[in-house]
Amino acid sequence: MYAPGHFAESDPVLLRDAVRRIRAGELITVGSDGLEASFIPLLITDDAGTVTGHLARGNGQWRRADMSVPALVTWVGPDAYVSPSFYPSKEAHGKVVPTWNFITVQAKGILTVHEDDDWKRSHVASLTDFHERARANPWSVDDAPADYIDGMVKAIVGIELRVTSIEGKWKLSQNHPGPDVAGVIHSLESQGSDAAAAIAREMTTAAGGGPR
Repeated sequence: MYAPGHFAESDPVLLRDAVRRIRAGELITVGSDGLEASFIPLLITDDAGTVTGHLARGNGQWRRADMSVPALVTWVGPDAYVSPSFYPSKEAHGKVVPTWNFITVQAKGILTVHEDDDWKRSHVASLTDFHERARANPWSVDDAPADYIDGMVKAIVGIELRVTSIEGKWKLSQNHPGPDVAGVIHSLESQGSDAAAAIAREMTTAAGGGPR
């Protein structure tokens, strides 16, 4: 990942928490068909040392992946276009150009495929609990007929990435003077979109030096 110092993030706790907010990412592997990618929901352990997910059995990426080559998982958080017109300095000297602000996390590691039904059932239950826990009446895997779940479990393969490196990029106008940062925040807040508002909040936190 290209991440100049003012954008780079290496705190594993912050990266883990960002991954948990984003929730789904791209699993990228190299194999007999070259590069392949699948967008899937993922879980990350508390120490950010392991990422787990699953693929449909019919998705041949898991068969074709070269397990001797590190795999890559990428997560992309909120992002927003930044117009030069957002910067007060545009009127002062005009030396501004368009850019894009965003948050992204990448993890590399050794991939393992799990076909054991017990492993897959446990993973699916954990994944479901993670996404349902905020609901007033969370759905549980146990709510469905056991034989139905058994069939669904057999139709997937589990994937586990043992993380060897994890890094992030928080590109939030940190390389711009304070008035321009304030101008971007104000302009993004005025757009009315969830993504722009999320980037504005992240910029406000970064500008204040607080935890993200």
